[in-house]
Amino acid sequence: MLEIFVIILTLILVSKILEEATKIPFVLLIIVLSYGANHLFDLSLLGDNFQSVIYMMLPIILIPDILGLSRSELKENFSNIFYLAFTAVLISIAIAVGITYTLDSVYDLTIFHLLILFTPLMATDVVSVNAIFSRLKVPQTLKLFAEGESLFNDITAMIIFFFIALPILNGEDISLPALAGVVSYTLVLSVLIGAVIGLLGYYSFKISKNNFDEFISIYIMGSLAFLLAEKIHLSGILAVVVSLLLFKYLFDKEGHYRKKNYNAILSYLNKQSTNTESFRAYKKEAHYFGLFANAVIFISIANVINLDLLWKYKLEILYVFLLTTVIRYALVASFIFYKKLPLRWGNILTLSGMKGGLALIMIVSLSPDFIYKEMYLAVTLGVVILSIFLYTAFLMSYLFFEKDALMMDMAQEHNISFHDINDILQKEEKSGAYNEIMFEDFIEKEIIRTQRDGHQFSLVSFEAQNSTLKTINNELIGKGDYFGKIDEKNYAVLLTNCTLNDALAFSEKLKKYLHYDHIAIAEYMAGDTKEFMLEKLHKAMKDKQEIGVEV
Repeated sequence: MLEIFVIILTLILVSKILEEATKIPFVLLIIVLSYGANHLFDLSLLGDNFQSVIYMMLPIILIPDILGLSRSELKENFSNIFYLAFTAVLISIAIAVGITYTLDSVYDLTIFHLLILFTPLMATDVVSVNAIFSRLKVPQTLKLFAEGESLFNDITAMIIFFFIALPILNGEDISLPALAGVVSYTLVLSVLIGAVIGLLGYYSFKISKNNFDEFISIYIMGSLAFLLAEKIHLSGILAVVVSLLLFKYLFDKEGHYRKKNYNAILSYLNKQSTNTESFRAYKKEAHYFGLFANAVIFISIANVINLDLLWKYKLEILYVFLLTTVIRYALVASFIFYKKLPLRWGNILTLSGMKGGLALIMIVSLSPDFIYKEMYLAVTLGVVILSIFLYTAFLMSYLFFEKDALMMDMAQEHNISFHDINDILQKEEKSGAYNEIMFEDFIEKEIIRTQRDGHQFSLVSFEAQNSTLKTINNELIGKGDYFGKIDEKNYAVLLTNCTLNDALAFSEKLKKYLHYDHIAIAEYMAGDTKEFMLEKLHKAMKDKQEIGVEV
């Protein structure tokens, strides 16, 4: 076991180094390296226990993804994500089953046999999608569509597979009312389990005595919700999502509760838990845990690859891959057309339909006596591999050629006025500030430079009139620093090679130019992303002190 652990860590390290050097996504590199490592070392333990490994890693993968979700964005885009994650999945399965049932003259598969085959392949893989989109510069709404779909359509696929397709295949007589009852029962109880575990997790978080206890409480909560739901044959993924979203909601609402008229117990339960800085650190650490779990899953996938079996069913694999791709494109394009969004968004969403370990889990769970299990396993594995490699390759190429158009989309999302791509690259005429897109790009580049060279930097944000902004830009902003907008009202300065003391000294000088006297400072700390830096800056802007500081 220790040998396998060392090999996993080594593969992660090499893959991340190669990703930085080649810009090839981590997902592709880890699979290729793992397949090669399997010929040099004995990693069969991961392949032999594939289903158990995936189930063990799923909650660990889901936790950072859910903690990173924005409730407001989810609420705003609920109908869009519902279509992509539920309606489109049902329609896709129906079309694929209908077409194949009509054309099949070789295997004589029944409708329920085909339901077993296509249901796992209509859900996208949250691991692959998030690994790819974490490095892409695309509009936030488009990214939310892809990541939200990949998180929630797994729930749809698993409910159809385990609670409808398998019982029917096993000879159970399920009428339409009974079917509706099974689905409702599964959804309601999964949500209930998630809600109960989320509440327990939230209050155990308050009882915890130190940061480590709090961090472990989050993982116990997510894993317990998944375990309990799966043990009684419900949706573990839905239970995890509900438990963590409820936990986040309660945590974010702290300070909004009324503190008076509580008895001693309620007062204790509603006390302030950990601070925002600690919680932000937990999100960073959860990202690293998730990265390790992702690697384990991809290494496990590499260990179940059987090239001889894939070659034997090459035509079936190619047919299913092409069919599912065409159906996905048609349904995504319909959605894009209805929403009057750019066609390129439809192409990107289509190519974000990578399949993954969850599809293989479903097929592996079939009885060994199932007559088509070998073929189904080969087809599913083949489609998973093709979707990860081909979709990713086409997606990266497509994004390269469409980068200017996507930047225009991002400008529109930020309500930036423009005529062509050159307008976006220019500074604001009245203030001399870079727009939000360019300024965020400078933050990302500064994070990379800081990680490489070990320097510090800070962001300082404030409000001011245009005439004052011009003066600040001319008299205060250093040669190596950047001045830009972070939203419609607020401006910020990126101070390079700057400690917190330097940022405070800069803020004291800045105060002389401002009528609105509140200034916010966000200091870069190891592991911070652009999103973390902006989150810290917005938190500091809400601080009631004259100079709000977030580290």
